[in-house]
This record gives sequence, C-alpha cells and structure tokens, in this order.
Amino acid sequence: MRKTISIVFGILLSALSCFSAPEKFFSYRSFNPEFEAMKRFAKAGVNTVALFPANTHNSIGGRYSKYPDVWEWFDIYNFDSLDKQFDDVLSVNPSANFVCIVDLNSPIWLSRRMTLHGYSMESDSFTQLSNAVANPHWREAVENYLKAFLEHTEKKYGSKIKAYLLACGQTDEWMDYSNYFAARFKTERWKEWQEGRGINPVDVPSFKRIDSASFENFLRDPKTEADILNYLEFSSDIIASTIEHFAKITRQSVSKDKQIGIFFGYILQLEHKRLVSCGHLCYERVFDCPYIDFYVSPGTYDDRKMGQGSGFMCPNGSRMLRGKGWLHEIDHRTFSTKVPNSKVPGFDSGWKTQSEVCAGLKREFSLSIINGASLWCFDMWGGFFDTPDTMALIEKSRKLWEKYASLNADSAAEIALVVDPQSAVYINDNNRKCAEPFLRMRTKLNAVGAPFEVYSFGDLDKADLSKIKLFIFPAMFHLTKERRELLEKYVFKDSKTSLFIHAAGISDGKSLDVSRVKDLTGFEYGAKGVNEKDFGSYKIAYIGDYSEATAGVIRSLAEKSGVRLYADLGNPVYANSRLVAVHTADGGEKTVNLPRKCSKVVELFSGRTVAENTDKFVYKFSSPDTALFELVD
Repeated sequence: MRKTISIVFGILLSALSCFSAPEKFFSYRSFNPEFEAMKRFAKAGVNTVALFPANTHNSIGGRYSKYPDVWEWFDIYNFDSLDKQFDDVLSVNPSANFVCIVDLNSPIWLSRRMTLHGYSMESDSFTQLSNAVANPHWREAVENYLKAFLEHTEKKYGSKIKAYLLACGQTDEWMDYSNYFAARFKTERWKEWQEGRGINPVDVPSFKRIDSASFENFLRDPKTEADILNYLEFSSDIIASTIEHFAKITRQSVSKDKQIGIFFGYILQLEHKRLVSCGHLCYERVFDCPYIDFYVSPGTYDDRKMGQGSGFMCPNGSRMLRGKGWLHEIDHRTFSTKVPNSKVPGFDSGWKTQSEVCAGLKREFSLSIINGASLWCFDMWGGFFDTPDTMALIEKSRKLWEKYASLNADSAAEIALVVDPQSAVYINDNNRKCAEPFLRMRTKLNAVGAPFEVYSFGDLDKADLSKIKLFIFPAMFHLTKERRELLEKYVFKDSKTSLFIHAAGISDGKSLDVSRVKDLTGFEYGAKGVNEKDFGSYKIAYIGDYSEATAGVIRSLAEKSGVRLYADLGNPVYANSRLVAVHTADGGEKTVNLPRKCSKVVELFSGRTVAENTDKFVYKFSSPDTALFELVD
C-alpha cells in the first residue's frame, strides 16, 4: 500500500542468504479422509499429505472437516480428534509426512459466545476478518489455541511435519468479506492507525462514498478522497499485521526445520468487489515477512479451460526475488469429481474427458516445474484423480518434478507485467472494470505465445530486468516524482518498450489530472487505438481503452520489441533457460521457436527426442495437449 512500512529489502535479502532455498513439496490434499486415494498417491510416490484439522464451516454452510472439532471451548481442546486425523493417514501410509494447515478461523461456538458479549460483528473471522482481528478478545482466544495446537503437534508429530500453513478469513485464504464495515474495535484501531501516521483522525468513510469514485466512478482522487484511500490501506494493514503476529508465534513455537506458509497475494485474481476490499493488496508487506517461507494460491479460476493459460494469483517474479517458495494448488474439477451439493452452482466439471484431464494436469505440472514451485493435488471432496490414466500421469509428473523443479534455471521471460498495489488502491472495485488491469491482462498475456513474468512496481529497482524487452503497465495510476525516477532509471533505457494503458500517471499522490497522462506517455488521455512513440533510448506505447489492448495487439508490440515468440497466438507458453512448455486446445502440427540452437530437444512426458541441432521445430500435438520440452545444449 502507499504508506506501508516494510522491512528494508537489503536486510531481508541478507537474512535470506543465510538459509537454503525452501524445501519443495509434491503433495496430496483433500477435505475428506479419502483413504483409497491416499493409497493410490502413495503408490505413485506421493508421500506428503496436507492435513486440515478444521473447526470451521465453509462458504456453503457445511463443515470443512469430517472429524470432530479440535477447538471445543476457550482453552479446551480435543486433541484425540487431532491425533486421529494424523494417525488415520499414517495407518494408510506409514511413510507419510505432513503439511499441517492450522485453522485460525472462529468455530461457530466462538462466534456465538462472543455475540452474547456484544461482539456480534467482531467474532466471525470467516466473514468479518478485519473486524475479528481488531478484537483483542478474539486475538487472545486464537493465540492461545495456536500455541496449544503447535505444542501438541510438535511434541507428538514433529518428526513427520514438514510445514505449517496458517489459515484464516473467507475460505481460509485471509480474505476479508466485511465490505469495509467497521465495528467498535476496528474503529478504535482506525483512529490509532491515523494518529500513528500523523494524520488528523476522521471517522470511517460512509458506504456511499466508499462504493463510488470521483473519476469515472473508477478511480479515487487523493485530493477529495484521501480519507477513503487511507481507510482502504488501513483495512489491509490490519490483516497484514495479524499475519505477521501469528507467523512470529508459529516461528517461535516450532523447530527451525519447519516451514511456515500462508494463502496470500491474489492481486492477479481478485476482481469485482474483491480486488481492494479483500485485503490482499498489502502482499508486499506480507511477502517481506521474515517468518513466512512460502505462499499458496489455487491456479487462477478465470483462465483454466482447455487452451487457456492458468497461472499463479500472485506476482511470481516478486516472490522469487525474495527467495520465497510458492505452492500451486491444483484444484481443477475433473469429470470424476464428487459434487458436495448438486444444487449449488459452480461445482460442475471443468475438464470433461480423460484427454482434457491429462492435458490440463500436464499444463499445471509444467507451470509448477518451470517456476520451481511446490504443489498439491487438491482432491477436495474426493474423486478428482480416480482414474488409472490420471494416476499414471501423476506418477510420471512427480518423477519429472523431482528431477527438474529444482533446476538452477534462469527466467526466459522477455515480457514483464508490472502490477502495482499502490495504484490499485485507487480503484473502486464496485466498478466491474476493476478486473481489466490485472486479471484480464494476465489472461491476454497467456495467449501471446511467449513467456512472461509478473513483478510489483516497487521491485523494479531490485529485479534483474536486463532480459525484459516489453514492459506492460496496466494500472500505473500513482506516479510521484520518486516513482517517475524509478521508471527513468530502470525501465526507460536500452531501447525497451513500455506499454501504458488507460489513466497512466494520472495521480501525483495529491490530486488527479488527465494532462499527466500525456506528460508520461506523449499521448492524450483516452487516445484511440495503439499509439507508439520512439523517444530515442526507449519506446512508449499507449492504449486508452482496455478493450483495445488485445492479445494480438500485445503480441505485435512484443514482436516489434524483439521478444522471442515461441508459439502461435493463442497458445500459452511457460519457459525458463532449460525447459519450455506449450499448451493447446486444438492440437495439430505447430512450430515451436527456441531461444537458441540446441543439440537436442526432448519432450519429457513421452521421453521422445523430437528435434536435434536446431532453434526451431515442428511438433504434432494431440487435441488437447501440453508438451514439456527439455533444451539440451
């Protein structure tokens, strides 16, 4: 956020350099005790199991866990239930080890009990996260539970636990669904937050003001809506500080070999009424937290059909820059998926045939392997991975992952998507256009036919951008003098091209002025079509309307910028210096362009050598298909 005080990056990197890279996990997860599935995964060599001893009811009203609650009352814990969950897995697979998800959400009894004491909107962390974390009574109860839980698991199962994953908020992903409502304790914290920053305290902004914005009902003006911008930042900050608090407790309570993870950083996924309000825009602060080793998200929900590109919900380049791990959740619906409630929409099959399941899983495994990410196959309600062909592919993919996911390979991206939480806070996420800058831009980039990386604007002075030839700034609204200097020093150089979209540079942090768009880009705000200008040492392209920034337009700009195009338009590509993956829905013969001449190219899922002594080859894809190529020099 605009004023968030993060740990000094240089100190963080020095601290990280003292430790080895986080251990990676290829694992299995389910809400239910799917013992037959666990046996199949164990037979396939998957011995890491994500265990979720949940006390919470889910978003459709059912219980997450089939076991009795562990947390029964204030300071009263049913550790027999916890033990049974570990022991049941170990009885099926004695070699199992665990990623233990710690449910910090309010059990129903806690919400009801605190309501009796007058904390009706400050006790249900699932739906009112920012209000709950502001409540000292809630925090005390949860802190006691966390410490007791960790003391028990470390003592009894410590040798079997590889990592702890702290979960809270909506769907246990630290998402705030309070829609900016502030109950008593949050209101008190809001006043303290302002005073701590030397701001004259004002009341919580009204819903009417928060749900609108002065510029095209899309962007907020810091001159007239500074209190709203500050309040939005505060609402994220209070979640970030809570994450840091519980992560520190966990770090102090578990052995040094244990990793700590968290679901967070979904700037590339959250959209209408969620982009700003859910609290994930403070991800830079959370990414800098020294007590957290890895972050988790599902594969994007908006780009997972056949022929689409999938992807992580966080800025992958920024988390890699910090030496942090990532765990990719593969929760894609298959034709064999068990449906928990057929009356609830959204639980239908996404991949409807075995060929789609295989092509989709190969895509997700390739994404993880190339980016050095951990993963789990999330068998939510069972049945996701039941068929022999699916399990055979998982076993083969696990072997490839173990061999290649830890390669010391450089990024092959020559395109950088630059996301910016400091600009995103300006957005009125009540406006459906809020999906355009990040979520839909990533979808377009997936179709360009070349790999790309995602960075936060605040990391431009820390990342190695020497290979980047095309920068894309879809929401560069907040441009102070200091930020302009960052662009001039690290981006506007070496004949690189920068694409700016919509109201780029409109704010100097004090007011909005559309004339600043021309000052940055050379073109009037809202100029039609694709506008390009050569400034000598660098180039700028400007597009006024998000709808005109199509995948084809971006591909054309990439080609003119000298970006290597690996595949045709519409075919997602992932690549590092050693591996290239291409996904397709329609199949057939397709040309794959390589970044250099290779002595041999091997398709790893089949084990076949498909080309020799070349920088270009034709490969016959099935329909649908994903191929993962190793480049041998």
